[in-house]
Amino acid sequence: MTKGPYVSPSTGARKIGGLASSTRSPNVSNVFSHVRKVNKSAPLLQPHRLHRYSSSIAGEEWDDEDVNGTHTPYPVSEFYKKYELMTEFINLKNPNHCPLGLYIMPSSENFNVWYGVIFVHQGYYSSGAFKFRVAIPEAYPEYPPSVTFISDMFHPLIDSGGNLSLSQQFPTWRPYEDYIFHVLHYIKNIFKKAVLDRLIDKHCPQKEPYRLYRTDIKTFTKLAKQCAELSISESYLYDHFPEDNMIRFSPISESKYDIFKSQILKKANLSDSFEETVEKKQPQLEKAKTDEKFLKNLEIDVINVFDKMNMTKVSAIMNVDEDND
Repeated sequence: MTKGPYVSPSTGARKIGGLASSTRSPNVSNVFSHVRKVNKSAPLLQPHRLHRYSSSIAGEEWDDEDVNGTHTPYPVSEFYKKYELMTEFINLKNPNHCPLGLYIMPSSENFNVWYGVIFVHQGYYSSGAFKFRVAIPEAYPEYPPSVTFISDMFHPLIDSGGNLSLSQQFPTWRPYEDYIFHVLHYIKNIFKKAVLDRLIDKHCPQKEPYRLYRTDIKTFTKLAKQCAELSISESYLYDHFPEDNMIRFSPISESKYDIFKSQILKKANLSDSFEETVEKKQPQLEKAKTDEKFLKNLEIDVINVFDKMNMTKVSAIMNVDEDND
């Protein structure tokens, strides 16, 4: 008997719930950091206004004034651009930077390409595990990154080629105010009802999902559910897609599942109050043994989650996303 995806404990890169990275790029793996929980008070669709990254290389050093009284900026080298991009990736460990349930790693071949997956536990796309790619232009942050979903998507903001429209959240990209982590929050938010309710037609490249959401919610719900189910089918879940994508899913055997489950509970170091909570949730755990979909979601999002996120919430074992906004 096989179970859902797991992460190989031998990988040197950041291991995340049900995900494992290739060991082909050990230097990149050294910068992987723990993912922290998102502040519940963070706005859903309002522009983020977090502080600017401190950096000595911001593209704002100036040459002497010319005869016209204007300034000419010194060119920023490619080395410093890569340095700043790596700094931004490392900063994903900070609270509020990387959304709960979203995981991302750089390509094994190009640090300007990041691959990610977002797990959705609530709403119309519940149980979905959607893979995506973030392409970062060389001129970033002067120009925004682009986001392309690798999974087939039925969503108003995602066109037939998988390209996500950023204009709903970022009508004008603001260099050194808007960052990749803002885009990551946006990726999570697009699956929430509160955001879907506020979509504007001109920002939605897929008109049919937009129309159905406005006029035929029953049909929209059915198609969104099919989209989520397709994303966790074996052909999509276990397929690596691009070779340089370091996020991999693998089946897990019954024996390994029991070992990982034991490690998770031991790492959590549950107190008596948490143990009582586990007892109350026991019916859900029993259901997981017979409900394939519930079990798949449980395994995808929980394996090694305590080891990588230092979480002690029993609700995480129950596959409950606490970020309910």
